[in-house]
Amino acid sequence: MAAILDNNDFLPLPQSHFHNSKRLLTGISKDKIADWLLNEGYFPEHYVLPPCFKIGSFGLNIEPFHKDLKKLPRRHLVSISYPKSHLTSRIFAIQHPHNYHDIVYWILQDWDAIVAHLFHKDLAIYSYSFPLPLDSKSNGNLSKLRAGRMIYEWIEMAEKDLVAEAHNFRFLIRTDITNFYNSIYTHSIGWALHGREEALNDKDILLTGCKIDKLIQSANDKRTNGIPVGSALSDLIAEIVLARIDRNISIKLKYLGIHFLATRFKDDYRILCDNEGQAKKISKCLADELSAFNLLINEHKTKVHNLPEGLYREHDREYYPLSLRKVNTVPFSKFEHTLLKALDIHRHFPGTSLLEKFLSELFNRKHELKIQFSHRPESRKKQLLKVFSLLMLLKRESEKTICLVIAIIAAIYKEYDEEHNLKLILTDLIKAEMAFAADKNSNFELIWMVFLSKHLQLGMTESINKLNADGDPFLRTILTERQDIFTDTKIPLFVNPSENQSQNLANTFDVFNRSKT
Repeated sequence: MAAILDNNDFLPLPQSHFHNSKRLLTGISKDKIADWLLNEGYFPEHYVLPPCFKIGSFGLNIEPFHKDLKKLPRRHLVSISYPKSHLTSRIFAIQHPHNYHDIVYWILQDWDAIVAHLFHKDLAIYSYSFPLPLDSKSNGNLSKLRAGRMIYEWIEMAEKDLVAEAHNFRFLIRTDITNFYNSIYTHSIGWALHGREEALNDKDILLTGCKIDKLIQSANDKRTNGIPVGSALSDLIAEIVLARIDRNISIKLKYLGIHFLATRFKDDYRILCDNEGQAKKISKCLADELSAFNLLINEHKTKVHNLPEGLYREHDREYYPLSLRKVNTVPFSKFEHTLLKALDIHRHFPGTSLLEKFLSELFNRKHELKIQFSHRPESRKKQLLKVFSLLMLLKRESEKTICLVIAIIAAIYKEYDEEHNLKLILTDLIKAEMAFAADKNSNFELIWMVFLSKHLQLGMTESINKLNADGDPFLRTILTERQDIFTDTKIPLFVNPSENQSQNLANTFDVFNRSKT
């Protein structure tokens, strides 16, 4: 399959997508890009922190906060983590707003060169993870749906574009980078943008990549290993590094005369090729170029598939017949059955976003809950309690679902509390979950449970005041309702959860913005 551009050139779909992304990006003003990065891209994705953690009135200054990059202060990240498994956690972090601002400032000063770098003519590995949410239906503007853009890009690559081109090849390589964000060597940002020798010789910190390097080090206790995980700015920096690696690989593979089609979503590679011999050469080339930037290919996840094997995600194939996306109403019994089946698939294919997908499908395009409860009051109340219980059990299975679990609980409470007096029931449920979270030292869950109680104004002051927030600025902030994060700035990073009680959380957490689809 090929797409036709205005100049009538036929291009593979991933390459066409790549060119189209550049076209959309060049139509957006630097002012809009700066505003989005500062105000929409500062905090991690919506499932990490409640929406009360939001930045306010963060504009791009005429000058950077730090005039002398050789005398930057030593600062620390503020982090939050949730378990990936019983043994490992995923850690997200925000950096000092002044450092963040100045990185945006210097990137925008050199924006044309960075765009040329990200969309270089020699690139033959096509990225589907440009972190700014480009919208083909709204030229010149950026969407606020950061997460929606990224997930939509992944689906475009994995389930449409790459599949459509696969008939031209016989094999598929799937691989990723080990511990990518935490392994990025900050000096390599300068290497990527300017070349290694030129960056190493920049003793006066005049090059954009070296300025970013210094500012990230300053924000992260002067460390040179790793960049903060979570912000859109970090995603952009990661793209800068990978664009150079991808270009180097592209040039080498073209020189070797290898026929291939390659795509990338963040650090996740999918590469089509003709035979197993080519697959080995491509994998070796990728490993070598990553190593040159102090990065490691993930050997355990590197697989060569005989097409069409590997094109489709197995958990999606299992879930597809159960999907509730096109269903207008979901009877309670169907909700129960689908939840249990989704849980079975999740346990068989751990580490996917299947449970989040199931929960998001419980809302319609107007962000109204689709679950249909019994018409009989007594039966309906029992069903409501079962939903609460099942959702909490699902949350324990995958902490990443917590934002959608809370959105469903809030929707039920707002609709049925007056009729069924749910306040006491929900209060007891939240108390039990807070005790459960405290026992396993999960501040991540505590923050969300406190948010829910305050958002719904359940009056749980006594229980909340007993929580120990020592050492966690995020938890301390939401408990006291006073910002305790980077208080040396005048930049607001928190709003009281009870101020927006009418806020539709389903709308806030809507990954795909289905009202526009």
